[in-house]
Amino acid sequence: MPTKAPITASSTLSSAVLLSLPRVDGVDPQDPAGTLPPDAKQVGIVCVIDRWLSFPVSGARKDRVEIFIVGNPDFVAWAEYGVADDAVEFRISVAPEKLPDVATFELFYTVRSINPTTSEKRRLTYAIVAPPQRLKEAGFPDADIWGYIGCHKNYPDDPESLFIWEGGRVEIPFDDLFDLNDVLRVYWQAWGSLYGPGELVDPLTPEFEFNEVVTDVVNKQAVKLVIKPFASHIEPMRNNHSATVNYQLLRNGIPIFRSFTGLVKVDRVIPGQSEYCADSSWMT
Repeated sequence: MPTKAPITASSTLSSAVLLSLPRVDGVDPQDPAGTLPPDAKQVGIVCVIDRWLSFPVSGARKDRVEIFIVGNPDFVAWAEYGVADDAVEFRISVAPEKLPDVATFELFYTVRSINPTTSEKRRLTYAIVAPPQRLKEAGFPDADIWGYIGCHKNYPDDPESLFIWEGGRVEIPFDDLFDLNDVLRVYWQAWGSLYGPGELVDPLTPEFEFNEVVTDVVNKQAVKLVIKPFASHIEPMRNNHSATVNYQLLRNGIPIFRSFTGLVKVDRVIPGQSEYCADSSWMT
C-alpha cells in the first residue's frame, strides 16, 4: 500500500543525514555503478539497512523503514522493527516487479522514528548478461538448398513465396521453451560477405529489430515475419553478400534465451546482365 505521505530523497525529513547509505546483497559497496547480481530482474533484491541511532531500546514503539526508488512516489518495500528485533543490520526484500525497467536507477530509504529521517541515495545498475543460447537458428523459406535468395522465386508454387524486392521471409521454428505472449526480438543485419560478420567484413546495414509475439503454443507452428522495406534492409546487398538473423526470447520484458545465428546468402545479379534486380521491370 502507498505511504500516507510520500517522501523523496530531497524531503524536508532529511534536515540531517543520520542514516547509513543503503546496501544491497551482491553489490560491491565500492562500485559506483552499483552493479546488481545477474538475476536481479528475476528474483528481486535485498536491501541491507544498518541499525539507526534512534532505534527503539525500550517500550512498545516500532520504527518503520520504507524503501523508495527515485522517481516513484510510493515505497517499494517496508518493514517495522521494535526492541525485540534489535540487530546490527536489517534486510528488506524488494520484489522483482517493484524494480524499474531502466538500465540504472537510485534507491534510498526512510526511517519513521522519533525524528523521521531519509538516507542518501544509492545508485544501482543491472548487469549486462547474455541469456543462454538454446534456441534454434531462424530459417529462410525462400532460399534455395544452397542458402541463396536471388532475382527469381526458388519456389514459385508456394503461395507465400516472395520476390526479393517484396521482402525477406524469416521463420522462427517453434520451441517448447516458448510460452504464450512471450516476445521474440529478432535482429536482422546485412553483411559484405557470403558468410556474415568477420574480421575484415563491414556491415552493409545497421542492425534492425523486429518484435513478434507468441500467440499459439498448441499447434507448435513456426513464427513468421517478413523483413522489409527492401530499400533499407535488403537492397544494400548485391552479390556475394549475406544477412544474419538472431533472436531473443523475452518474458515479461526480460531476455531469457537467445538463438543460434541464421544466415541467408544474397545474389541480386539479373541473369545474363550486370545489373541488380530491385523490382519486376527486368522480367518484361
